[in-house]
Amino acid sequence: MKLKSLEISGFKSFADKTKIEFKPGMTGIVGPNGSGKSNVIEAIRWVMGEQSAKGLRGEKMQDVIFGGTSKRSPLNRAEVTIVFDNSDHYLKTDFTEIRISRRLYRSGESNYLINGQDVRLRDIVELFMDTGLGRESFSIISQGRVEAIFNSKAEDRRTIIEEVAGVYKYKQNKERAQKELKQTQENLDRVEDILQEVASRIEPLSQQAAIAQDYLGQKQRYDALEKSRLVIEIDEYSTVQANNANKADQLKTIIDKQQKDVNHKLQQLKQLKQSQQLLHQRRDQIQAKLVTLAQTTERLNGLQNITAEREQTRTSSIKELTNSLQETALSLKQAENDLKNKKAELSNQQAKIKQVETELADLSEQTVTSRIEQLQAEVAKTEAAHLAELKLQVTVQNEVQNAVNNLKQVTNNGTDVQAQLTAIKDKLAHAQAEQKTLEQQLVHAQTEQQKVQTEFENVTAAYQVAHNQQKQHRQAWLDGLAVAKQAQARLESLQAMDNEYTGYYQGVRNLMRHREKFPEIAGTVADLLNVPAEFSKAIEVALGSALQQVVVANEQVAKNAVQFLTKQRLGRVTFLPINVIKGRSLSAQQLGLITNIEGFQGVASDLVTCGNKYSKILTHLLGTTVIASDLDSATTIAQAGQHHFKIVTIDGQIINPGGSITGGAQRNDNNGVLQQKTEIEQLTQAVATMKVELAKSEATVQDFERQVGELTEMGTAKRSELAICNENAQILISKVKLANENEQHLQQQVHQLLQQQQSFDDNINNLTQTGTDNKVRLTTIEENISKLQTKIVLAKDEINKLSQSQNALSEQIFAKREWLAGQRATGTALMNDITSLKQQVAQLYKNQQQLEQRLALFSAGGDELEQARERAQRELVVAQQDYQQATRDLATIKDELGQIEIAIQSLEQQLEHLQSTQSLSQQELSTLNSQLARNSALLEQAQQQLTEEYDLTIEAAKLELVNMPIDEIKTQLKLIKRGLDELGDVNLNSITEYQEVSNRHEFLSKQQADLIAARDNLFTTMAEMDNEVSKRFETTFNAVAGQFNDIFGRMFGGGKAELRLTDPSNLLTTGIDIMAQPPGKKFQQMSLLSGGEKALTAITLLFSILAVRPVPFAILDETEAALDDANVTRFAQYLHTFENDTQFIVITHRKGTMVNADMLYGITMQESGISKLVAVNLADIKQ
Repeated sequence: MKLKSLEISGFKSFADKTKIEFKPGMTGIVGPNGSGKSNVIEAIRWVMGEQSAKGLRGEKMQDVIFGGTSKRSPLNRAEVTIVFDNSDHYLKTDFTEIRISRRLYRSGESNYLINGQDVRLRDIVELFMDTGLGRESFSIISQGRVEAIFNSKAEDRRTIIEEVAGVYKYKQNKERAQKELKQTQENLDRVEDILQEVASRIEPLSQQAAIAQDYLGQKQRYDALEKSRLVIEIDEYSTVQANNANKADQLKTIIDKQQKDVNHKLQQLKQLKQSQQLLHQRRDQIQAKLVTLAQTTERLNGLQNITAEREQTRTSSIKELTNSLQETALSLKQAENDLKNKKAELSNQQAKIKQVETELADLSEQTVTSRIEQLQAEVAKTEAAHLAELKLQVTVQNEVQNAVNNLKQVTNNGTDVQAQLTAIKDKLAHAQAEQKTLEQQLVHAQTEQQKVQTEFENVTAAYQVAHNQQKQHRQAWLDGLAVAKQAQARLESLQAMDNEYTGYYQGVRNLMRHREKFPEIAGTVADLLNVPAEFSKAIEVALGSALQQVVVANEQVAKNAVQFLTKQRLGRVTFLPINVIKGRSLSAQQLGLITNIEGFQGVASDLVTCGNKYSKILTHLLGTTVIASDLDSATTIAQAGQHHFKIVTIDGQIINPGGSITGGAQRNDNNGVLQQKTEIEQLTQAVATMKVELAKSEATVQDFERQVGELTEMGTAKRSELAICNENAQILISKVKLANENEQHLQQQVHQLLQQQQSFDDNINNLTQTGTDNKVRLTTIEENISKLQTKIVLAKDEINKLSQSQNALSEQIFAKREWLAGQRATGTALMNDITSLKQQVAQLYKNQQQLEQRLALFSAGGDELEQARERAQRELVVAQQDYQQATRDLATIKDELGQIEIAIQSLEQQLEHLQSTQSLSQQELSTLNSQLARNSALLEQAQQQLTEEYDLTIEAAKLELVNMPIDEIKTQLKLIKRGLDELGDVNLNSITEYQEVSNRHEFLSKQQADLIAARDNLFTTMAEMDNEVSKRFETTFNAVAGQFNDIFGRMFGGGKAELRLTDPSNLLTTGIDIMAQPPGKKFQQMSLLSGGEKALTAITLLFSILAVRPVPFAILDETEAALDDANVTRFAQYLHTFENDTQFIVITHRKGTMVNADMLYGITMQESGISKLVAVNLADIKQ
């Protein structure tokens, strides 16, 4: 495995995206202090999972994000990506290349990625666990780590060997096992404590259970008789319930009908939502089809544009080729005419030469010396050669001119091709720019799409939260409304009972119902007293039946009332005339004896208030009654007062004058007159408070309903916006694809034009070479002509001297000969011209054929382009028609969706109205039930006793009715009650408690056995892990120790070194001492060495570890800083011994290390606060 690259963006001083590629061998990173070298190492540690901000030289983790400079703003994100070549699967994963990324935002949000997939930090840690890599492994070695080796204690050094041995996971497992063992032992101790407690309870509970069984037998007989008594008393009141029950049944029928209506509406709503869902699916399908059709339309339009451009290019090329072909044809025709004329001229000349030769043969030269003839022959020959050279010169000059003309023509054609190439390149650049713009638009569209998607999800989540809260608050409001209705019904019931004097004696009740006949009746004692809630029970007990006594103005009113009751036979009443009743009170002496006793609450008359005119009544009834906090305090007060007055406790126990005690409690102790009035006051306040809270709750429900409505509208808008974004993104994807195809086509055109340009360049080179060769020939010819001219001049001078004596015949012969020589030279020149013209005609024929072939090639492609254009046009028409039809279908579906949404909204409103109506009906039913309770107030005590004590209905109790007269039932009840009292307090729960404790004892015993087994298993597992750790530690230590001694000698140039265990008998805790003997010194502890020797010894130990367990790469952060130059060179050179197994990245300031590096990266700060990277491949320089 190798480290391939590191990408840093926004991390500390690396504000710009920086990529560092690591090659095999040793890579050096250099730079001045503060330039950001160490930030590279910290970026590697950070991306590999470093969690300590202080370890990265920061206060908090957000400090690693680029913080800005005077010229640059801070960044909001830091990202580091490290890439590994895992083709050897050194890391246990199927990937051959692993790309690990870590991002951190200023908001604190961060994430890890492996090959683009989100992972946890734990996944990255586990990926590197026991591989020799990771943020704390020996793959990253700093100067501080080297110092820690020779500064740490012997016990701390063992962690070095443990890391190499790969026992980290065993130590983690052992720590978990120790925690589990501790928890198991704690559980075992707790179980043993509970077992002891449970065992101590079993025997007492068995005795109590036996007594309880006896008690239950007698109690069963008592309960049967008591239930019969209650049934007989209840029957006479049952008729009243029938009418109210009928009303309740009718109301339930109404509620059932309302529920059916609600269910029907819910079914309709479900069907509408299903239809809405189907329409949404159809809409999405049509929108997808529209996107596909838009893509097809864009592609076909682009194809037509490309076809038009190709046709334009083809037409232009045909026109240019046609022009070139016409020019070539004209040149060919001109050359053929020239050739024909030259041939005719040569034929005429040859006939004249033949005639002159005949004439010359007839002439006889009488006086021509041999010398003149010889000279004349030489002159003729030389002049012929001179003339031939002149003709050849003209021919070569013509060839040069023809080559220049051809070169000009080819150059013009090349210029046209170059112009076309420039135009196509411009189009290509424009197409690339347009493609880049489209890609940017696509990125923007996708970003906007993601943004809208996120907003839609946020709105949906907010809607769900608001909807749930609305339902919760609405349900809470309905629940509160029901509770308030029940409280209101209870209050109305109590008020009605109070107004009707329910619970009072018959005489009092009948008198108060006719109160208007006696205006001087003040009211009952209960009506006139104001009793604090905490003393209501005590005053209720203290007054007893006196609460129902009637206060009147005088005796006459009392007599009139008695007469009325007697005459109407309405019952008996006790009257308290205000004018005759005298108050009573305790003496000062008695008060002095009891006032300071703990638990003394006060005299009852002082604790209760009433009108001033009724004060005598108050003191008459309560002036000699004392209220105490509890029975113990009452007993103390009674003893102090010598049992001369009544004492009542707050919970209703009584010590009567004389010392008798009355006490106990009943199940229905809260039904007294005063307590009923207290309950009315409390309920009045509670109902008022409930109304206020319900109003607030209803307002809250309305607020949430408004929020739900707003969020629904926002969701609909965002859904539409998201659909538009998706459609735009798909269209842009099609445009980008089409732009890519256009770019590829333009690239092909560029390639074709470059081939044409290369062909023209080859022709130009050939013509240029031909022109150069002809120029060389022309120079040679000119030199020959100059020599021949000189020779002719010399020969003619000599002939002139010899010819002065010649006669006219000689002159005639000479003239003819001279003419003949000239004509022969002219014939030679004509023959050369003919040869040149033949070559020119052949070349023009060749050029004409090439142009005709190219013209045929371009002409042949026209039909194909036209067919492609027509085919694209037909497909475009079909696609446009399909697009228009799909658009109409989409509009129809949107209309249908709108109608369905309106119908759903209407149906939801109807459903809400029905549910509200149903809720009101249920509330009315609840009120009717409360009325049933109020109407059955006379039955309440008996029914409550029957229900609470025996959990029976009236009907069920009738089935168990004992066939016995009521008087005999009461006698039997007294006898059985006496027997139950003799049993005393009985713990009825002891029966089930005994069974539960027995079962629990058995269960805990099993738990104890399981915990002991688990503890033993943990001990066994820990022993196995200790054994494995010891073996690995010993093996690794011996291997490292052997390498340490060997490498020490090579690093120091001699000497020896040794690793020793401080306690070889205990490999789990033993420390490690380092003994060293540099050359020329004694064998001693490493702590006694010099600073540089310590550092080199520690580095030697690190090299030993790498030799035992090579790692794919190692990062050294100024580890050689403490070494001298010689040792630095030795250190750097020794790194190359590992280069086959380990890739080194070295941060250094030392020249010796830099020189030995294969690749050198420089970190600079050209801009203040911004780190930049400069790379030099030293391996290439060394070669």
